[in-house]
Amino acid sequence: MNRIFIVGNITGNIHFNAVNRDGRDRPFLRLLLMSSRPRIVKGLRVIMWDDMATMYFPYLTKGSELGVIGHIVTRDYEDKIITEVEAKHLILLRNINWNGAGETNGRAALLKPRANNVFVVGTVGDDIHFEWRTKEGEGNHQYAYMRLLLTNTGGEETVKDLRVVTIGNLAQLAYPYLRPGSEIAVDGHIQTRDRSTSQKVVEVITEHMVFLDNIDWDAGAAAQKRMQDD
Repeated sequence: MNRIFIVGNITGNIHFNAVNRDGRDRPFLRLLLMSSRPRIVKGLRVIMWDDMATMYFPYLTKGSELGVIGHIVTRDYEDKIITEVEAKHLILLRNINWNGAGETNGRAALLKPRANNVFVVGTVGDDIHFEWRTKEGEGNHQYAYMRLLLTNTGGEETVKDLRVVTIGNLAQLAYPYLRPGSEIAVDGHIQTRDRSTSQKVVEVITEHMVFLDNIDWDAGAAAQKRMQDD
């Protein structure tokens, strides 16, 4: 699958303009990203189009740290082939110009596209659970299920032992990289449900996850190799 997850800092100029594409002028944002983990990446071109470009441009500045989720594209440019990441989702982490869209808008305006969204950066606790579950019907299809507890004690908003659930390919991909003390960013939505004990559980269902610090890169790479060899 042509999908990329990367965390990095903006370097160089941030370019924002209207570009004629598909017969119409479309907002276009391009920036250069540098990442140092798990391997050094310099000058990676990241692009955004349309509403996403317009929404994020005022908040970004040189040095902003981002989590970028998207896919790789190639195109012809001035008689050469260039490679860039077309972002489908952006997570703003540090050094963000929250007043970039105006004093009255700020952070709340950007992070309120859906009422049930949640974004949290935190540290994984000791309880990391992974299993394969069977979905009844459709041939009793199996899917990966991961549950962990996340704690964020930074700033004024303290969250302790937040239950985070990840399902499917992302759970299978992420689990080998995580260990107690791993720092991650999670973007998803809140749900409540009743367990078999009739106890109500509040949990975050992960849509995207970005690795930040204290990640077990060796274990993750070994797991990826095993999957490719199978």
